[in-house]
Amino acid sequence: MSTNKFFSYKSVLAGILVLILSISTAFGQIHFSGFTGVVGNIGATEAGNGAQWTTDGFYAGQVDLFGVVMLRTGVSLRTDNLLDLKLFEEGVPAQFCLDEISITARFPCCHVTRYISLFVGDHESIGSDLFLRRHFGILPTNSRLSETWDGRMDTTIYPFSDFGASYVLKLRSSQAFGMYFYAGHKENQWRGNVDLRYAGVFSLATVDFSVGVGFPITNDQNAGTSIKLNRDIELHTGLSTVIGNTHTASLFLQFGISKIVLNPGATQSVLKLSDLYFWVEPRFRANFMNFHFTMFNISKSATEDIFFVSGPLGCNLAIFANNIHAGTFNFTVGAHMTISTEITLDEINNTNRENISFRFSPFIETPLFEGTFTSRFSIDFMKFEQMHKSIRFSLGYKTNL
Repeated sequence: MSTNKFFSYKSVLAGILVLILSISTAFGQIHFSGFTGVVGNIGATEAGNGAQWTTDGFYAGQVDLFGVVMLRTGVSLRTDNLLDLKLFEEGVPAQFCLDEISITARFPCCHVTRYISLFVGDHESIGSDLFLRRHFGILPTNSRLSETWDGRMDTTIYPFSDFGASYVLKLRSSQAFGMYFYAGHKENQWRGNVDLRYAGVFSLATVDFSVGVGFPITNDQNAGTSIKLNRDIELHTGLSTVIGNTHTASLFLQFGISKIVLNPGATQSVLKLSDLYFWVEPRFRANFMNFHFTMFNISKSATEDIFFVSGPLGCNLAIFANNIHAGTFNFTVGAHMTISTEITLDEINNTNRENISFRFSPFIETPLFEGTFTSRFSIDFMKFEQMHKSIRFSLGYKTNL
């Protein structure tokens, strides 16, 4: 989670509650939907000199006013080490993140539907399947390996984030076109972005593609606020697709470039290998068994929230079985076997035993009280000398509201 997005959680929650209550009073009938979850994590501290117990939680909700206006909010939090706290004397310090607040107006007309949105935070970023799920009502398509507990549910190729607006044109033929404008403070300066998007859902494929340009927004005391297009111009692009029959065999593929510098300075390069993003995952299903093989290169920051992965570059084999019955319970049981390294593609020649991880991570999921209960365990076999530092365990629960 990015620490620059943390605010006073009391003021944010109060604002959200007041907004929802005001809408409920002003309109006699509204439709509300959402989901929430919490997970407890047990493992070693970053220094490796003790144990820690942290808790992650998230909430995401949508208020739909007669199918015309939609209000969405997403928040998440992470507690400090609960083992070091006097819970009843000091309370529970936590970092609170505002994932998304957006308002969307819907305009159906002439066999198309137009959506105009204003947003703060992350909004249907490329790489996430949120856009496809919201506009086409499909089931989740992203990888089990990338599932997180911060509300967004998966990693992104690059984010549509901070402050912005979007325009989406959805056709009846299960296709959509979008345009996004957003700006934020990054790399010690304000930067603006303009992105174009195409998405489609077909019988044997889903496609979500975007391309955009980023540029600096400067504030000169003499000239005022201005946009300079003669330097620091960056291109970025991303593609996410699933090809094939999800009931037998399919290919989940993501590829992206977070930064292509068009006018690099003396110390810059046009493209760095660390700015490449790829996720290649063939999926096979036989009876009730599933086999997913993954090769990935993601950002280092994304690995902080992924339970099964230690480094940004690597591969994974997931084997799991659905519909295992025990009495009235239905279980999904499986394991991830992940080899990853802490280095990036730029440093690939520096690979050695010290920066390689081999994680074995069994997991169990079962429906419970209209939600899903998940238990996960992970151990890194490359750290025999300090095995206690590599062990992770978590218990989590997610449910629809």
